[in-house]
Amino acid sequence: MNMENLLDVIFMAVFQGIAEFLPISSSGHLAVIAKLIGYNPDSVVATGIVLHAGTLVSILVFYFYSLLKLLTDREFKTILLVIAGTIPAGIVGVIYKKTGIDDFLFTCILVSGIGFLITATFLRFGMKARENGIAPVPLREMTFKQAILIGLAQAVAILPGISRSGSTIAAALRLGITKADCAKFSFYLAIPAIGGAAFLELVSGLKDKEMTTASLFTPELLIGFVLSAVVGWISLKLLVTILNKGKLEYFSWYLYAVGAAVTVWGVIDLL
Repeated sequence: MNMENLLDVIFMAVFQGIAEFLPISSSGHLAVIAKLIGYNPDSVVATGIVLHAGTLVSILVFYFYSLLKLLTDREFKTILLVIAGTIPAGIVGVIYKKTGIDDFLFTCILVSGIGFLITATFLRFGMKARENGIAPVPLREMTFKQAILIGLAQAVAILPGISRSGSTIAAALRLGITKADCAKFSFYLAIPAIGGAAFLELVSGLKDKEMTTASLFTPELLIGFVLSAVVGWISLKLLVTILNKGKLEYFSWYLYAVGAAVTVWGVIDLL
């Protein structure tokens, strides 16, 4: 076991577990880290796939009984709502990869800076929710229009710096969904989003011979998988707790500070 590689994997696993679920944008922070230390995400395709699989497992464990209930109680409408909400991000994601614009957006630090500022605004805007005197509605009463609008928020979050969890939860709150179901639906959407992205990376990596199946089962990556799953579960629990207390907008202050600094840095970098 290579200790240097293990330390790198541990750092990335903890980072993935925290940033994937808390509304601070894992892609934006990864872009900043890449700029600071010259990190090349393409050189660790296998690591990215395994760590994404770990965070996917944390969602499945955290919402295990809810997901089981969807199947055993035949809640087909909720399943169809998730499918409808997944379509916008699926379309944008394919265009994103096919055009190659993802490489440009990731390397342009200004994009991440602006994305952080947008996420901060989403959080402050979303946490105010609707003030029209109408009681929040549960997930079972969500309409397909609401699901698609939340899905559009997830599609926008493909851009570095814009948090997927933050944008979808904020959109759901503004649309009048109960807080608990905002988080639940957000992470229901994350299952096909994270799983689909990891699968595409796997197919692409094997096709381009950037990795082999054996490279996915090293001791370092096994530790990383477990660690990202555990940290991801803790982050999910923390996020739901903070959301229920109505404190999610607190993350906006951090994002405004980081966003302003990174935006200035990005402008200077372009000069």
